[in-house]
Amino acid sequence: MSEIVGVDVGIGSIKVISLKKEGEKVFLESIGETRTPQVDWLKGDNKGKSIARVAVALKSLLSDLKIRPKKVVSCLPEDQVVSRLIRLPPLKESEIKDALKFEAETFVPYPLSEVTIDYEVVEEDEAGRLTIFVIAARNEVVASYMKLFKSVGLELLALESPAVAMRRAVLNSIKGETNVMVVDMGEKYSGVVSLNKKKIIFTRSLSVGGESLTRAISINLGLDMASAEEYKKAYGLKESELEGKIRSAILPIYSSLAEELRKALVLFNSETGENVGLLALSGGGAVLPGLAEELTRLLGLEVQVLQPFLRIDTNRLQLPIDLNSEGCRFTLALGLALRRLE
Repeated sequence: MSEIVGVDVGIGSIKVISLKKEGEKVFLESIGETRTPQVDWLKGDNKGKSIARVAVALKSLLSDLKIRPKKVVSCLPEDQVVSRLIRLPPLKESEIKDALKFEAETFVPYPLSEVTIDYEVVEEDEAGRLTIFVIAARNEVVASYMKLFKSVGLELLALESPAVAMRRAVLNSIKGETNVMVVDMGEKYSGVVSLNKKKIIFTRSLSVGGESLTRAISINLGLDMASAEEYKKAYGLKESELEGKIRSAILPIYSSLAEELRKALVLFNSETGENVGLLALSGGGAVLPGLAEELTRLLGLEVQVLQPFLRIDTNRLQLPIDLNSEGCRFTLALGLALRRLE
């Protein structure tokens, strides 16, 4: 089977993964990242020029990695996707889309003529009643992604919700536990994906990311952002380091994050009648020293940093990073690359 390239165009960096499946084994062929140009390429008056700058960065990364395949899978930013779990009476497949348009009017904050709607049937009960996970995105955002990849000479096979790609990566790396809540900690936002029996129940986008923590350290300790970032990575939430000054600076933000996660856990229980068995951390902020222990203390459940490459053969590649400590930053890109290899 030909290689598939997963491209995660994040706010802070562009991450790329190329996989190849041979028999039952999946091999890592390429992995890398580059900084995303700090331009508002999804909207704004200079969107065309901004897209061109992002395209240059992506093309350069693909060239550096010597990636030849032209077929890619990417995803929309979580804060640009509206999603909802809805329940419908027994319907034929041809009737579902019409029903979804009616339902979407109740939760999509844009005119339906301006959005693209997609869905996945989560469950069908004995009476034929449907539980459906619906996602909607603005057409102009979708068009920006299509223009970006076309300008780089890539064929965009699919443009997914981050939750769908994240689920794929989680199911590939975690076996056994069926009730999992994933927190993907990015630069400006954290995405929450809740899985019950391998199906998406709900998603959340939280306005807490690595940048807000760095800024809190910068303000509280009078440091420039670069120095604050280094202190954050080195000491995190550890009380014993630097007299607990770094912990004190960022603890209010993490307490707020924990409270949002507590609400999500309650919602999970109300939706499913079950409890979350595992909280899995992903993204650049997942490896903050002391974070998993702090969330375990605050939430009272098992917390793990996701290891998405556990079942991927990486022996063919001289790895540019330590996947044991940094692999969780590439979870989303990996989930995208796995789309055609399931």
